[in-house]
Amino acid sequence: MKFADAALYEVKIAGKNNFASYKSSLTEKKHHNQLGLGLKALAAGDPTPLLVMQMDTKEAISVNKSLLEMFGCELSSEFYDYYGQSLLNLISPGDQARVKEEFTDFVESAVDEERFRGDCQILTADARTLRVFCDMKYSVNQRYGALVYISFVLN
Repeated sequence: MKFADAALYEVKIAGKNNFASYKSSLTEKKHHNQLGLGLKALAAGDPTPLLVMQMDTKEAISVNKSLLEMFGCELSSEFYDYYGQSLLNLISPGDQARVKEEFTDFVESAVDEERFRGDCQILTADARTLRVFCDMKYSVNQRYGALVYISFVLN
């Protein structure tokens, strides 16, 4: 059941008319697709959570199809390998120091529901550099602890 669930999650991320066979890399990563990201959050103006990062582990725990496409990945497992548990792996080298400082300052002082917005350049898995606007929201979740929801919008 666990293996089938992991493969099913890959199909959900990839969209309609897809299939996936189980691979051991699918269960090596923690995939959570139910984080209470419903209509209430959208109505409140929350960022579309392209990437949800758990702060205790610095792990990306949820990605969506739009993020996979933006970063040039077909499967979420490819993105998790590219991400490598570091947000900086997604940022262009020229922006890494600034983004690290801004992100660290934000999460160290953030309270539940606080937002941060800024721009940077991302480096995709297929070696493209894209200028994006980032919308981040710090949130405390009963099940997952402190989370940061990150939306990247082409700038």
